[in-house]
Amino acid sequence: MSRTESVDDLVERFYTVVKLPHDPFAKAFLNRCRSHTVKVNGRFYKYFQSGSGPTVLLVHGLNTNLGSMVAIAEELLAQGYRVVLFDVPPHGEALGTTVDPTEIRALLRALYDRLTGLHAVVCHSMGGLWALTAWHAGVAARTVVSISSPPAKMFLVERFAEMNALDDDRVRGLVGEIERRFGKAVWDEYSALGAAQAIDVPGLVIHGTADDYVPPVHAGELHASWRNSTVELVKGAGHFDIVESPEVRKIISAHLRSVEETR
Repeated sequence: MSRTESVDDLVERFYTVVKLPHDPFAKAFLNRCRSHTVKVNGRFYKYFQSGSGPTVLLVHGLNTNLGSMVAIAEELLAQGYRVVLFDVPPHGEALGTTVDPTEIRALLRALYDRLTGLHAVVCHSMGGLWALTAWHAGVAARTVVSISSPPAKMFLVERFAEMNALDDDRVRGLVGEIERRFGKAVWDEYSALGAAQAIDVPGLVIHGTADDYVPPVHAGELHASWRNSTVELVKGAGHFDIVESPEVRKIISAHLRSVEETR
């Protein structure tokens, strides 16, 4: 990174995502779904639904799209669930090129309120942070499954600084500009650990032992913050390949069934 890069440009790069199109596997899945729209802050966003039974909302992570959750969706469909997938803005086919955390939170809350019979939320990576921090008292879901989720927004800043070899002055500039745009409370508002402390539904925390992006120690931190949660460490799973793991799909299905049985 050039030392001449302005703080505004640095923040823009921090919030810019890789726009990945839906691959053939995702497109084939979506062709079997019903498409719906939800309006948020004057914009229309698509979500896709398939199956019948208890509804499970799937939330993908950063720099990917809904296609990363299709393997889990297929398993849940086979188990008799209704699945809902969507592209988190600005990923996949959603509007925009840079992440606006307030827009993502508003969209998730709109989906929480729109989806009748919502049974569970299953989220991966940043999807976990987004889903947890968008939670509110009226959400009907009875459980949340968090896969490889980072602990807080500040963790992302630290990772970004590490990957771009930012010195302390540049990090302070980045942090200061984020606070100017979103308020000094942004770190508390987008903390998965803080959100988990206030969530009163059971949680399942899944993490791969070979995750070199969000180290597995953070699974223990999230579990410790979430008074009604269990943790499952998947041996050899990395940060991205974990959503393709047959073992993970079985763990999720077993957890959702156990929650149903406690009705």
